[in-house]
Amino acid sequence: MTAAVIGASSESIYVINKAKELGLKVVALDGNPEAPGLKAADASFVVDIRDPQKVFDILDKEKPDVVLPVPIGRYLTTTGAVNDKYNLCGVSFDAANTCTDKYEFHKVLAAEGLRKAELYLIPAGEENTDVDEINTIYPVIVKPRFGSGSRGVEMYNTPKELKEKFLSGQPYDEDYCVETCVPGTEYGVDGVFVDGEFKLILLRGKKNTPPPYRECVGYYSVIETQKNAEFFRKTQEIISKAGEAIGFKSNIIHADIIKDNDGNPFIIEISARPSGHNLHNLFTPLASGVDEVTEFIKYAVPALNKTYSFEPDVEKNMLIRYFDFENVRVNKVPDEKELFKKYPLKAWCCNLKKGMYLGKVTNGASVMGRGYFCVEADSPFELDGYSDAILSEFELEDNR
Repeated sequence: MTAAVIGASSESIYVINKAKELGLKVVALDGNPEAPGLKAADASFVVDIRDPQKVFDILDKEKPDVVLPVPIGRYLTTTGAVNDKYNLCGVSFDAANTCTDKYEFHKVLAAEGLRKAELYLIPAGEENTDVDEINTIYPVIVKPRFGSGSRGVEMYNTPKELKEKFLSGQPYDEDYCVETCVPGTEYGVDGVFVDGEFKLILLRGKKNTPPPYRECVGYYSVIETQKNAEFFRKTQEIISKAGEAIGFKSNIIHADIIKDNDGNPFIIEISARPSGHNLHNLFTPLASGVDEVTEFIKYAVPALNKTYSFEPDVEKNMLIRYFDFENVRVNKVPDEKELFKKYPLKAWCCNLKKGMYLGKVTNGASVMGRGYFCVEADSPFELDGYSDAILSEFELEDNR
């Protein structure tokens, strides 16, 4: 049996190895000959994955039994096209196209009453957009129509600020969306659709930097209690309905949502793939007890004759924290062994070195390569205490 990987970034390596452990031959495709996942696979092809026909030309010979779920952006659509052509379990082309296009995503959900916000499209090449045409409540969020990883996402508080800091830069070489900023607390959601039924695996509380960037620098596992049970129920319900509207049948999803001031979930985005940022391969299995990509392979390939389960067991207060130092030079990095002795660390990966300069955290790319650590404690309050203490072990010099 054969598994295909479309988009062989470093974040594909985990699921490639899991598929190989289950006895599958893994064929990886990527347009970048240096993509790390190409080396991890059993067979590799350098091909433009933006072009489904070129992918078909290779996979017609390989006859895949499953496309492995990996973090990927816009060209999740090629995964959908492959699933459709070979009648495989996973996201369809139409569903992938909807969830990777923020404008179409909004239209589909808004038509079903599932996304109560205003959204305006600023087409590529457009000049002199009249700010008065954007009739919404401020602040607003501006983000590229396509793309992930919080690239290009900013918040503007007034029409004047939007005009001077964004619209004055027209024309742009890509489409942008301007939408209502919904106030509230942000969360991430890991889950899966199994034969059209949504199963929530893990709700993750976000630790964000202040506006305008609001970049996520950590995630907390959220344990369901009597106090938050209603929010869990509403989250389950709205993502189920959104998945039905988009056309999700049998695929992993991750979502970004906001708990608004009335306690209701507002969907920012849903993508039919696993979460990146060392979540699907590390934090979500640690915190929920579910290795979603491994269980999906078992589910998607019945011939493996493996029992699968997406049932979570979320009883741990855990935090994954990224190194969000800003405008500093690193003078000393703490010793890993000593940290494990002093703190309830569950994972540690630090790519920071003495002498490094760390700039401002503005998007995922500016912080994720630095590394991460995971801690477990009795409460979110204790998690914050341990996190702050661990970060204080670094010696830093202000370089503003």
